[in-house]
Amino acid sequence: MTDTRKRLSQILDTITDGILVVDHQGIVLYANHATERLLEREGIIGQTLAIPITTRNHEPQDINLIRRSGFAWAEMRSEPFDWEGTPAYVIGLRDITARKHTEIALQQSEALFQTLARLAPVGIFKTDLSGRYEYVNKRWREISGAHVADVSDEVWQQALFADDRQRVIQEWQHAILYRTAFSSQFRFQHANGPIRWVIGRAIPEYDKREQLLGYVGTITDITDIKRNEEHLRQAAAVFETTREGVMITDAHCIIQRVNRAFCEITGYSSEETVGQTPKLLRSGRHSHEFYTAMWSEISRSGHWQGEIWNRRKNGEIYPELLSISTVTNQAGEISNYVGVFADITKLKASEKELEFLAHHDPLTKLPNRMLLMSRLQHSLDTVKRKHDNGHQIAVLMLDLDRFKDVNDSFGHNAGDDLLQMVAERLRKRLRESDTICRLGGDEFVILLEELTQPESAARIAEDVINTLSESWTLSSGHEVRIGVSIGIALYPNHGTTAAELVQHADTALYQAKGDGRNCFKYFSEELTLAARERIKTEFHLRQALERGELSLFYQPQFRVTDGKIIGAEALIRWRTADGEMIPPLRFIPIAEETGLITVIGNWVIETTCSQGKEWLNAGLPPLRLAVNLSSKQFLHSDICEVIEKTLAKTGFPAHLLELELTESILMKREKEAIDILNRLHELGVHLAIDDFGTGYSSLAYLKSFPLDVLKIDKSFIEDIPRHSDDMEITATIIAMAKNLRMRVVAEGVESPEQMTFLQKHQCDLYQGYYSSPPLPAAEFAYFYAQHCTDKQA
Repeated sequence: MTDTRKRLSQILDTITDGILVVDHQGIVLYANHATERLLEREGIIGQTLAIPITTRNHEPQDINLIRRSGFAWAEMRSEPFDWEGTPAYVIGLRDITARKHTEIALQQSEALFQTLARLAPVGIFKTDLSGRYEYVNKRWREISGAHVADVSDEVWQQALFADDRQRVIQEWQHAILYRTAFSSQFRFQHANGPIRWVIGRAIPEYDKREQLLGYVGTITDITDIKRNEEHLRQAAAVFETTREGVMITDAHCIIQRVNRAFCEITGYSSEETVGQTPKLLRSGRHSHEFYTAMWSEISRSGHWQGEIWNRRKNGEIYPELLSISTVTNQAGEISNYVGVFADITKLKASEKELEFLAHHDPLTKLPNRMLLMSRLQHSLDTVKRKHDNGHQIAVLMLDLDRFKDVNDSFGHNAGDDLLQMVAERLRKRLRESDTICRLGGDEFVILLEELTQPESAARIAEDVINTLSESWTLSSGHEVRIGVSIGIALYPNHGTTAAELVQHADTALYQAKGDGRNCFKYFSEELTLAARERIKTEFHLRQALERGELSLFYQPQFRVTDGKIIGAEALIRWRTADGEMIPPLRFIPIAEETGLITVIGNWVIETTCSQGKEWLNAGLPPLRLAVNLSSKQFLHSDICEVIEKTLAKTGFPAHLLELELTESILMKREKEAIDILNRLHELGVHLAIDDFGTGYSSLAYLKSFPLDVLKIDKSFIEDIPRHSDDMEITATIIAMAKNLRMRVVAEGVESPEQMTFLQKHQCDLYQGYYSSPPLPAAEFAYFYAQHCTDKQA
């Protein structure tokens, strides 16, 4: 080694970086000590190293070296060099292994950060010192809804929900100003509508010198948590405020929790209940089999619902509607049982009341028609099943007589009061085994079972008649008397079904009322035939009105002294399309019951007035025409208005119209009758009382009523002169009427002897077959014209 090289080696050995001299084949010509330390090898001169050598200058490059302990990193520079006349390269090597390891660690850390940021379920962000965003991850953009490339202050602040924006910005600025941590709950409003709840957190980031670098933070989507919290809050509110009792147990039926309604219904506090079992509430009403079946259903379907009786803390037993459901965990195992129940005490009471009202009359509390038919059918089934021919069943149909008078005179409250007293009196007089039913109105039915003789029903009917005929004192203090008509149908003589027995009893009742009321009648086949005939007659009567089958006959009224015709009574007749003449006694009562009488009566009035006006226009002398009024027509329609309009329509003079009423009509509502009669009198019509002597025949009411004419019923005339009693009664009636300044008309005069008697006692008028039967309108006009001609001659 030359001195120059020696000196150069000494100098190069002092350098900390490695120095190599290699020829163009890579053979080491020189290496300093630093190179041997870097490669961890000695005596490398003359060896070939795998080090890249270029023929021109290059920027420094990093290379990886192999040494005994592993790899080493070096920064290499190479330059061409003349090594003692030999072309070579001088290579500088700087050991950068530590730096490289640091760089690799940083790269790995950055890669890990990017991976974690990409996969993180939370949004991650990083800011500078002033809080401006430098980085956000994908999740941050998804949560916030800010999908722009660069996230500025304006972008993220605009993404905030409007109601939260000012508060969150102030909190963020406060954290930056005072370099404190940031934590807040707020909402982001997505551009497409959804609102996301988040928890935002950020902490200051410092370097090794404790210099603030910025802030690193996260946003966590808590929308589902918030929603669940709201659901839980609502569920808790429902749990505590619902009016149904709720009980939650564990899988072993140990009570874990109860709500407020549970405590209110049972009387037990939550402290007294938790830790107990539902057996605490058992009433003792249900058998072991009941609970076994209940839990069997819960095990099978996971649910049971039904009515159950439980016991309150005070010992009271009450009914509840209970629903039990199972709750399972994620493994499908039962974790809880939930019982929800409602106290149905009031509902049960209402059901009981409704059940009672469905089968009972609300006024009298007696069984109604539905319950009657059920009990009657049960009795019939029992008798038929036992083949017991020794006992009979009786159905008694009752209808109160003169009940309507009580209603009309004292009001419906008085009528209801009377019905309740009748029901109570019947209860006391009859056996407990007997069924008393109210059908409605003033109709009652009595069901008598196990009668040994048909006469037993008659004896009970007589007892009922006597009982109800006693006086009644209403709550208003008024004393009234009523009667009762009873129809009786027996099983098996009068029917074998419930419907037949009730129908036949009703038919018998109708017969009892027709026979004078306040009596009883048994059903018979003749009554059934009569009832069917009445139904048929009613049907055809309605058709008769439409077909014009009704007509009026006129019976002349003669003056007793000289036989002159001064009036006529209009009498209705019905000739069917087949030519059959239906007598008034057959269809007038039916018209009364069905309400047709008002329509028919108004037709009679208008037809009579029209006919009278027609005769006047034809030149016949004026004639007073009498028309009968029914009770419904007189009391239940505005008869004054009807008369006034009819007279105006027909032009018939009012003083030539005479309205006839029976005593019973006037006595039904005396005060109202007087008012109506006075109004009719003001119209100018004449008023007559018909069939006098067959009803009340009271002198007091004759004085009160503004009557013009009194008509003696033909039942008193027909036996003159055979019966002296009738003669005396008739003479008395005539004298009484004269004293009251009333004209007297005798009906049904048929013999000279009767005429002689009437003349002797100065009766004013008469009518009857002695002089003329009722005549059709045309025949009457001819008869009247001839009569006037004969009188003038």
